[in-house]
Amino acid sequence: MHLWLIRHGETHGNQAGILRGAASAGDELSEKGHAQAQALAGRLAAATPRPQAVYASTYRRAQQTAEPLARALGVPVQVRPDLQEVDCGDWAGRPYADLKTAAHDLRLPGGGLGFRGGETFEQIAARFVHALEGLPQDQDAAVVSHGGILRIGLAALLGRDIEEVWMRGELVLGNTDYVFLEKANGEWNLQNNR
Repeated sequence: MHLWLIRHGETHGNQAGILRGAASAGDELSEKGHAQAQALAGRLAAATPRPQAVYASTYRRAQQTAEPLARALGVPVQVRPDLQEVDCGDWAGRPYADLKTAAHDLRLPGGGLGFRGGETFEQIAARFVHALEGLPQDQDAAVVSHGGILRIGLAALLGRDIEEVWMRGELVLGNTDYVFLEKANGEWNLQNNR
């Protein structure tokens, strides 16, 4: 099985650089985001191998990013729960920059990382992995989701230390960037990062 994990296209919320959590569920792509989604669709529809199914989170921007790809492939966008962005709890309203400059604030009293009033990184990873395990395993798929959950979920899929990945600033995807994975012998392997 091949899997393309894709971050949604640009939104005005991305431009503002403020964490909003569930309040951003209805955010639409910007003009640039729509262009990014079209370009992504052209690249992946022409690729070998190419996705046979397209999934998106429950958030509007992910679905808008997935729609051109699904059209190009002649398949529907299938909306899946558990692929939505992280619940950032008390971090809502803080700038994206704080995720780097104030990462120590992510340390929870019981240990581990997470968002006070929201999800722990462990919960985020489990939710994402569970969503992917629910996909048909005999079908190559594109999954359009969000930066935070993709970063944490990808670390979990690859068996990497999530906290280490986060603190080192690894596995960060820009708008419509994606990673291409292959599952062999029950393990996910990163084929490339775009």
